[in-house]
Amino acid sequence: MITYSLRHLLWEDMLMFCGGSQSRGQMVAETLRPGFLDTLLELTGSDEEAAAHPGTPNWLLTKLPPVELVDFQAALMRRLFRMRCLERFRFALEWLVAVDATWLRTFPEKHCEHCLHQKQPDGSIVWFHAVLEAKLILPNGMCFSLASVPIENPGCEYDKQDCEIKAFPRLAAKLKELYPRLPICILGDSLYGCAPVIGLCEEMRWSYIIVFKEGRTPALWQRAVAAVTEPEELVKRKDGTVQRFRWATMLEHEGHAVHAVICDETKPDEKPGLWAWLTDHRPNRTNVSVIANKGGRQREQIEQQFNVQKNGEFRLKHDYGSNANAWYNCYLLVQITHMLLQLIEHSDLVCRLSDGACESFAAAFRTLRNFAIRMHESIQRDRVSPRCRGPGPRAIQIRFADSS
Repeated sequence: MITYSLRHLLWEDMLMFCGGSQSRGQMVAETLRPGFLDTLLELTGSDEEAAAHPGTPNWLLTKLPPVELVDFQAALMRRLFRMRCLERFRFALEWLVAVDATWLRTFPEKHCEHCLHQKQPDGSIVWFHAVLEAKLILPNGMCFSLASVPIENPGCEYDKQDCEIKAFPRLAAKLKELYPRLPICILGDSLYGCAPVIGLCEEMRWSYIIVFKEGRTPALWQRAVAAVTEPEELVKRKDGTVQRFRWATMLEHEGHAVHAVICDETKPDEKPGLWAWLTDHRPNRTNVSVIANKGGRQREQIEQQFNVQKNGEFRLKHDYGSNANAWYNCYLLVQITHMLLQLIEHSDLVCRLSDGACESFAAAFRTLRNFAIRMHESIQRDRVSPRCRGPGPRAIQIRFADSS
């Protein structure tokens, strides 16, 4: 019998996600490879005789209260803020935080009493687990999880099942608890263009830039279109795209004063498109392009990150563990793992470790997927280099690459 440390079990799962293992069954063979235990012990600082069977970390995740990983993840992010290494990525004096929900796992039958359900066009019922996520959006492409809450039904009896809008106050309270003094600008899709969300942002003293659609608030849309300013602002981008901005200020929306920005966009050889946002940033000819392009349009990054995590290297839709707390803890571990990989990708770490032989991460690996494959192979095959072992200085100063 072997007693495993908490670090050992959590790092083993993080290595599973780092390398994009197909399943815990596949991990059984990988933990027996000569380099895996060596790497794992070096990361954890422990001295177990063998790597844990992949079922053991899964057992831990069923029992571990998710708040433990939520707090750990927040501590990592607070460390980055205190180091001020992200300062040049601010949106003016604020941080862009995109909020959106995502399905994680679906079931043909009811999985647990907290499952959500949705009726399909063919009459069948899909049961699923989902989370509402708040991600820090940075202009260089990095996207870090700040906080999340599960969207789940309270039990067997309820009037209406839980949903994205009902979960937003819980997420807002968690964000305020974890980052009480962080200046935030909330980015949301058109679902969030309602008075309760705007009121909550005002209460938390957060600004907001929310997608504005006629179908969500038709009366407000009509007032905004009737009140748009003249003359309008024309912006020509480097790729040939022409944007025509119009805006309306101080619109009344269920007791709140909001501003609207409308952008007619024409790309070469494409049909014209229309974009619009609700915001508390008062637009003018100087800042309207910044609000739209460096603010509202950045919300797309959270959807791209969900796609990477669910359909890319991390395979988050796979059932790595669904019982009790395991499904949500797996999600939280993926957020931590993805953050570490993004920091490697956008820093000069690869250049420093190769003594300048590789000028950048892109030159060495081209994509994060290629890096994950190479690291996966190395963890199983290679033992930790002697230069990383033993006493003496082992720290190096890492900075974000110039391209970031």
